[in-house]
Amino acid sequence: MTTLRELRDEYVMCRTLRHSWDEHPTPEVNPSWWKVSHAALYLRCIRCGTERSDYYDANLDLMHRDYRYPNEYRATRTGGVVALRGEMFRRSLLLKRKRRPNGKAAAA
Repeated sequence: MTTLRELRDEYVMCRTLRHSWDEHPTPEVNPSWWKVSHAALYLRCIRCGTERSDYYDANLDLMHRDYRYPNEYRATRTGGVVALRGEMFRRSLLLKRKRRPNGKAAAA
C-alpha cells in the first residue's frame, strides 16, 4: 500500500478534482459490451492516464461503464477528499497560500 504522501502529484490531483478527460484514440474495447451496444465513448485522463469506456444503447442511454486505472492509482487509502485537498495544499498543487500585505504566508 502506498501512503498519501507517496502518491504521485497527478494521482492526488485526479482523486481530488476528478479526471481531465480527452478522447482515447487506441482504447481497449470490451468485445461483449461492444457487441450489444449502439455506440461507445472512449476517454483517457490527460493527467494520470486512467481510461474510461462508456457503452450506450440505441436511445443513447448508458448501458455500461468501465475504468482502467494505473497500478498505483488505487493502491492507497487517502483518508477522503479533505485529506487529498490538504495534500494538494501541502504540495502547492493548484492551491496557493494567501499572502499577507507584508509578503509572508498566512498561518494555516
